[in-house]
Amino acid sequence: MGYLRRLLVGTLGAVTLVGAGTVAVGAQNDTLVSFDSMTGVAASGVNVVNDRGIAAGGAPWVITSGTGTVDHQGNVSVQVTGLIIPNPPLGFNPIPNFSATVSCITPDGVMNVTTGPSAANKAGDSTINATVALPHPCKSPEVFVGFTKSSGVFVWFAHSNVEGDD
Repeated sequence: MGYLRRLLVGTLGAVTLVGAGTVAVGAQNDTLVSFDSMTGVAASGVNVVNDRGIAAGGAPWVITSGTGTVDHQGNVSVQVTGLIIPNPPLGFNPIPNFSATVSCITPDGVMNVTTGPSAANKAGDSTINATVALPHPCKSPEVFVGFTKSSGVFVWFAHSNVEGDD
């Protein structure tokens, strides 16, 4: 009887480990894009529409740091620090809310999906946690942080620096 009990406990332990390993692998492979730096709008890029169809903000912007991830289900998590207009008379962030736009290349062309607004302070710090409806497939994803104007047009202030592709 002791042998059967040890065999049962050992089998359950092995099944549990296999199941936990499967969950961990699935979670690791769920990331569509991850980045650990962002670049602000250069003076030469002010108001310029990029290859994703998104216009840059109306002034140069700098960023101290920007990190984030987007998973295949459209969960967006972005944290920016020090996203400001550096030149006098400002030297701070004049925008009360930032949003993130995930830009994808699809078989039909570029598709951009934008989160709702998240609070941003004068220091240019903001955390964006939202879910968007991503197109499938979403190839060569890029993430932009900016502002959605009252007209509904999104302008970017910083974009992700991404290594690699999905």
